[in-house]
This record gives sequence, structure tokens and C-alpha cells, in this order.
Amino acid sequence: MDPYKVLGVPASQVKHPSDLDKVRQRAKKLYKRYASEKNKFQAKKVMEAFEMVKGNMKKIGEGAYKLLGRGRKERELDKHFNHQTKEIKKDRRVKKTLKQARKGEKRFHLPGDKERIPTFRRSKKRRRRQMQKIKKPNVDVLQGLQRLAAVLPQRTKFPKVVKLLYRWTKEYMNVDNREYIFRVLNDLTKLPFLAEDKEGRQDVICVFEYVLTYNSEWFQKDDKHRMLGRAWHMATVLFCQCFTDDAFTLSSTISKLTEAFGLIEQHKTDIDSYLEEKQRRAAKHEAKVEAAKLEAKLESKEEILDAKLEEKEELKANGKKAKLAEPVEPSASNGHVEPKQESDVEDYFGGGCDEDEDDDELSEEEECSDDDLVSDEEKKDKTKARCIDLDSDAEGGEISSDEEEESVEIESSSDPEDLEMETFVFPVPNMEESIMSMRQDFVHRCLFALFQNRGPLWARTKVDNFFQEIFYRRACLDKEQQTQVEAWQSRIKVLQKESEHKVGENNDILVANRPVVDSREMRQVVDADSNTWSAKQTFDSREKSGARHVIR
Repeated sequence: MDPYKVLGVPASQVKHPSDLDKVRQRAKKLYKRYASEKNKFQAKKVMEAFEMVKGNMKKIGEGAYKLLGRGRKERELDKHFNHQTKEIKKDRRVKKTLKQARKGEKRFHLPGDKERIPTFRRSKKRRRRQMQKIKKPNVDVLQGLQRLAAVLPQRTKFPKVVKLLYRWTKEYMNVDNREYIFRVLNDLTKLPFLAEDKEGRQDVICVFEYVLTYNSEWFQKDDKHRMLGRAWHMATVLFCQCFTDDAFTLSSTISKLTEAFGLIEQHKTDIDSYLEEKQRRAAKHEAKVEAAKLEAKLESKEEILDAKLEEKEELKANGKKAKLAEPVEPSASNGHVEPKQESDVEDYFGGGCDEDEDDDELSEEEECSDDDLVSDEEKKDKTKARCIDLDSDAEGGEISSDEEEESVEIESSSDPEDLEMETFVFPVPNMEESIMSMRQDFVHRCLFALFQNRGPLWARTKVDNFFQEIFYRRACLDKEQQTQVEAWQSRIKVLQKESEHKVGENNDILVANRPVVDSREMRQVVDADSNTWSAKQTFDSREKSGARHVIR
């Protein structure tokens, strides 16, 4: 029976399981019609035909076109094998033996060899319970920052720690604890290996850009704060961007550097005046220290002199008493006693009794004792200082009082700033100090990085023009920095001259710019008249004998 003829559906239209819906609808219509006609045989035939079509669809793709199927014995063996595997999985003893066989037989232990004792493995649940019981101590936000700051100066760990620092700033930094992070970042700008790692540079840029934008109001508050932000931006962000391999980033970095250099030029007078005042204060402080040392030395020497004078006076008094207590010797001529003269008394007591002579002797003794330590010039200075102190006491007092007044004025002027710096965790440096650090980082960091990375052709022109401009405006820099810029500029000029092509030497298009070496050779061959006869003979012999008697 052909099911497709019974249902009236061509077999070519039933190729996919979705086509069975049409066959089902057709079978339903035929079944209803035969049931209304009470033709049970045809109705049953329609049902069988639909089942056959359905079965044919299931056979497609599931072995319908297999030539050889599995036999009865094969199925029995499979059944037996599956049954065995189930039993093996259930049996623990068989599992144990199989596991031992997989690992290998038991080895023999020598006398000195230790046998490995299997340790008891704790279950995962027990481990979880124990881990839950042992809770890690909670680390405070500032303690975490302190730990990061302790590890930041290590060169090998720097790239990983910077990532953690960036995460700390994004998650925990706020207005209350920003002074602590400012202190860490200020130390971070002074690290020499800030831009050694490629990934670390990007993290450093992210950290400082986020901190500067988050605290933009604080950095725009005052000139000191503004210059501090500029100095940080120069030392970190611009320094890391000097290592870029992108033309647009390099051009924007150079434009920012020129703007910062203009700011340095603008504040040159302020820096010079600040340095002069700093030197004057340092000189004053040194002079005060030296004066205090001299005063201490003079006081100690005066005490020694007073002590020696007292000892001599005591000796004199004791000597006079002893002399008066001695018996008087009668004179040989008159029989009466002649008192000794003053010179004899002085010789007896070992010197004169005048205070001036004693002072001179004492000074000579002290100078002799100090000859080994003090030079002649220092002795003269000391004697001058001593004369000034002894002769003009009032003048010395006036000078010291003026110096004290000046120092008091300086201290009173700087008292509120000192108090303000003491109250804060991060003392904000002066505007001049920030500009000086910015100038230092501009030369020794940014310009050095640009000079190293001027190799590519797309970067060479930009960097060379920038160095040319800095060379012309180098007067605002320090002397050491000026010499460094001059050395870089001279090196750039030398490299440019070496790489320049000479124009005008070769204007002919047919002549190559580089000389061409021809490998071909010119040879002259001279033939005599006899060669023509021999060539003719060979040609003739070839024609006659078919190339058998060819002369070679």
C-alpha cells in the first residue's frame, strides 16, 4: 500500500517534519468524510497511511539508509558490558583496587627511606566553616593607604601598586582624607622610575588626572594650590605623555609644555627674589650661629682667666704670710735688718704683682696651648673680636638687639603660616618652590624624554622645532639647565647636518644619485683569416656526413 496515494499527497512535498501538518490536515478531512459515509475500512486505511508517513519521516537521519545494522549478539554484548560497568561503579572494593592499579604497585622502602603517611583530607564543608570562623581583621582606609605608600618606592612592585592606588582614589578618596593622599602623591612625583613601565605610565596618568579633576575647586583656591597642581601635572602626566607613539598626543603635549614654559618665564623675577632672600636668611642664620659659638668660647676663656687669677692671688697671699713668719737675719755691716726690695720679692714669688702683666702672661700661656688647634689668622680674628667686645660693649649690645628685632619680625610674619602648616597633614609648599620644581621637571624629565624619542620621522620635526624655541628662550632657566639645553640643541644640529642631502650636485635625471657599479665585462676577440676557412670546413663536413666529423 502506498500511503501517499491513499492520502492524495505527493511524496516529493513531504521532506521535512514541518510538512506533516499538511498531511495531518488532509488525513483528518478524509477520515471525517469516510466516517460520515460509514465506510470504516477506508477510514482505517487513512489512519494507517498517516502513521506510515509519520514513520518514514522519523527514519530520515536516524539510520534509515544504513546497509548493515547491529546484530543480536552485539546487542547482548553491549547489554552485558553496561551491566558490568554499573556493578563496578557500585562496588567500593573494586574501585579501590582499580585506583591502586592506576597509581602503580607498592614500592619497596629502603632502610633510610621514609614511608609517606597519607594525611586526612578535610572536607570542603569543614574548610568553609573554619574559614568563616577565622575572620580577617578589617583594614582601615588610611591604614590601607599607608601600606600602599610603604610599597610604592620599590621599583619592581611599582606598576601593581599604582593600580591599587588608582582603585583606592576612586573608591575611598573624599574631602576629609584628601590631605593624606596629597602627601602620598607628593612623594610619588619625586620617584625616578615613574615612567619606566608602559602600563604603569597609563595608571600614573589616570591617578593624577582623577585627583586633579576631583579636587579642582581646592586647586583653584589660591596661587599656591594652583602652582602645586601645575607642578604635579608637569612631573607626572606630561612626563608620561612624552613617551607616546601617537602624533596627535605628542603635538598636544608639546603645546602644553610651551604653555608651562611661558608660565616659568612669567615668574622668573619672583624666583630670583625668593632665592636671594633665602640666601640672605641662610647667611644671617650662619652668622648668628658663628657669633653664638664665639661668645661661648669667650665666656669659657674668661672663666678660665678668672679662675687662674684667683689661684695666683691666693698663692701671693700665702707667700706673704710665710715670708713674714720667717726669722730676720742681721746684716754683716751695721747689724740691723734691711728689708728686701720689690724686685727681690717678685723674684721670690715668681713674678710681678701687677694685674696687666698677669693677664699678658695668661694670654700667652693660653695661646701657646691653643697653637696646635688654631691658626694665626683665626688668632687675629679672635683678638679683634675680643677687643671689640671689651672696648665697645654698648655697640655690641645694639647690634644684637637689632638682629633680635629682625628675627622677631621674621618669626612674627611667618607665625600664622607655620601654624597653618602644622595644623594640616599636608603642608602646601610656597608658589616659588612649586615653580622651581616645575622648572626642574620640565628640563630633566620632559625635555630629556622628548630628546630620547625624537627618532621617528613624524616626531623629529616637532621635537626639533620645540627645542629650537626653548634654546632661544633659555634665559629663564638655571645655569645648569641652560648648559643642558645648549648641549641638546648642539647635538640636534649635528644630527641634522649629518642627515641632510646635498642639493645641486646632480641635476641630470639620467645619472643615478648613488654610483652604479656595472658587473659586465668588455672583451675583444681578434680572428685571423684562417678561422674563416676552418669554420667553412666544419660547416661543410656537417652537411656531408651528418655531423659525425664535426671538429670540436
